[in-house]
Amino acid sequence: MNERTRRIGLNEAVFRELNEQVESLNRGLAEISDNQMHIVCECGDLECVARLVVPVPKYEETRSDSALFFVQPGHDIPAVEDVVERTTTYDVVRKHPGEAERVAEATDPRS
Repeated sequence: MNERTRRIGLNEAVFRELNEQVESLNRGLAEISDNQMHIVCECGDLECVARLVVPVPKYEETRSDSALFFVQPGHDIPAVEDVVERTTTYDVVRKHPGEAERVAEATDPRS
């Protein structure tokens, strides 16, 4: 496996895991406010501190596929992923088939 691809995948998995761990708190707040999840960018840059606001249904839909991640627009890494959805506040990226996708699947906290 390409070391860079593996490292990027593991970095993104860290942020996805963080978002999953705070999901119940986020969901509780979303239900009494605007039905939005407040999450961290799941890009491959461990120094990224971007915050994203995502509708709860979109969060759940995206989490159902381990190859999908939320990133701030412009934070995608074309060498390992493609943008599959663009919004004004976040993009959804899909890992390329092969090593990047296998790392995403292996680190998915919901699988």
